[in-house]
Amino acid sequence: MISTTPQDWMGRVLDQSKLGVSVEDAWKLEAYEQYKARLRAPEYPCFFGQSGEARGEMLYTFIKEGGLDEFVTNMRRFVSLIAAPPHERSSLAAFFAPDTSITDHTSFVAHFWQILQFLHDHDSNPIADKTPDHPLWEFSFERCEMFVVGASPTYQHRRSRNLGPGIVLVFQPRSLFIDPETSQPIAASVRQRIHKRMLAYDGMTVHPDIGFYGSAGNREWKQYALPDDNEPETGVCPFHTSMSHA
Repeated sequence: MISTTPQDWMGRVLDQSKLGVSVEDAWKLEAYEQYKARLRAPEYPCFFGQSGEARGEMLYTFIKEGGLDEFVTNMRRFVSLIAAPPHERSSLAAFFAPDTSITDHTSFVAHFWQILQFLHDHDSNPIADKTPDHPLWEFSFERCEMFVVGASPTYQHRRSRNLGPGIVLVFQPRSLFIDPETSQPIAASVRQRIHKRMLAYDGMTVHPDIGFYGSAGNREWKQYALPDDNEPETGVCPFHTSMSHA
C-alpha cells in the first residue's frame, strides 16, 4: 500500500536508482512544492495527474545540470518498479534544475527533444518497429511505452503546461490509459471532460494537434512539447528512433 501522507513524498524519490531518498537541495524542494501546488488546485485540468499526486502514486526524480547519465539509471529503475505492485499505477515526474540558457519556448522544445533522444540512445532494449510518424508510436524506454508531458516555465499562455521554476517531464505509462476493470481504453468522454477543463484553465482552445491514440491522423509526438499558441505542427519529428537510424 502506497502511503499518501504529505511528509511521505520523499519516500517516492528516485536517486541513483535508489527509492526513498531524502531531498535537501533548495531548488528540488521548490520544484516539488510548486508542482504539488499546481496539481492539487481543484481547477487543474488533468485529473489523471491530479489524482495520481493526491493518492501518492507519483514517483519523482531530480536532474541537475549534466545529470542525464543518472537520469538513464533512474528511468531503468522506474520501469522495473511499475512492473509490479505497489507501483503499477505510477507515473514519473522528472524535475530539471532551472536553466538560464533556456530563454524562450523554442529553446525549451529543442532541449525537450534532446533529453528524449539521449534516453533513447541509451536504451538497452529499444522498441524499434515504428517511427514517430505512425499513429501507434509512443516514446518507449526498456520496452515500456509512455506518453510524455513536457512542462516548462516558458509556457506563458498554456499555463497547464507550466509546473514550476524548471522543466518538468511527466512520463505516463501507456497502461494507465487502459481501464483496469474493463481492459478497454479510457472512454473518449473522459478525455473530452479533460479538454473542457483545459479550455477553462488555459483560457485558450485545446491545441489542434491534441488527438486520440491510434486514430489515423493522430501523432503522439506532436502533443508532447506543445507550442504556446494554437499553431499546428507542420514539421517532422526531431526524434530519431533506432529504426530511423537503420
